[in-house]
Amino acid sequence: MAPCGVCGNECNDASIIKCTICEQVFHLHCVKNDNEEKIKRSTRDWKCGTCKNKSSNQGSVKSNVSTTTDPLTKDFLIEVMEGFKKDVFSEMSSMRAEVNELSTSVQYVSNMLDTSNVLMEEIKKKFAELQNENLALKASNQSLSQEVVSLRERMRSLEQYTRVNNIEISGIPETKGENINDLLTDVGAALGMEVNDSDVAAAHRVPSYRADRVPAIIVQFTARRFKEQWIAKFRQKKSLTARDINQRFPAQRVFVNDHLSPENKQFLSKLKDKGRELDYKFVWCRDGKFFAKKAEGQPAKKINTYVDIDKLN
Repeated sequence: MAPCGVCGNECNDASIIKCTICEQVFHLHCVKNDNEEKIKRSTRDWKCGTCKNKSSNQGSVKSNVSTTTDPLTKDFLIEVMEGFKKDVFSEMSSMRAEVNELSTSVQYVSNMLDTSNVLMEEIKKKFAELQNENLALKASNQSLSQEVVSLRERMRSLEQYTRVNNIEISGIPETKGENINDLLTDVGAALGMEVNDSDVAAAHRVPSYRADRVPAIIVQFTARRFKEQWIAKFRQKKSLTARDINQRFPAQRVFVNDHLSPENKQFLSKLKDKGRELDYKFVWCRDGKFFAKKAEGQPAKKINTYVDIDKLN
């Protein structure tokens, strides 16, 4: 006989029971609780404790499998699809909002670009107008500049013309209580010229713009020929000193020239500076007209305007 599955003793009597699963035999008194179960059910269904536990575990596994597979039901799939659809619709709504926002931004940029283009066209048009206006102003300014230069030259000529009968005597010392008419008679005697009262319209000293220079004597004759005679006599004399005029005066140079206007004096000064810069040997003024000559034997150049001075070479 087989041993009891609980006590291990041989089962040699009729008080035994056999497991329908593992076919292990047991004493009835060793499986008392199971024996009570046997009374309730047929011995064909009896299972030992070990097999019952296995069956219970297998049932639990089946239960778990059933629980695990429950979500794969139609309702579950519908629920999942509904959730997915909601998520997709939510994403689409979000994307639609973003697209609308982007479209609004693009439209705004487009509108701003259109406005900028219109503004740019207006600026181009205004710039073209300003360019044309600027060209017109330049032309007008050039014309006015030329007119100013022309007027300046005319004014210089007119100022000089009012002195056409005048001479300027410089280098004679000034004395207290001097008589200009008597002094003029002494200058004429030194040059070999007779001075008549009817020949002289006016004679007086004019202060120099330089404080270190003695005021020159300006003589206005009644006729241009008298002025020309005095200047011709002075050039023949070549050298005239104050002592030649009066023995009490120092032996300093005296000059008799055309009476130049202040503007022409500046003009002659600039011409002399330019002549020195370019090594011109002769620069002079005669009858209110200006000349320059680089060397003996070369032709004299007539200088009429400041532009001519600048072009001198």
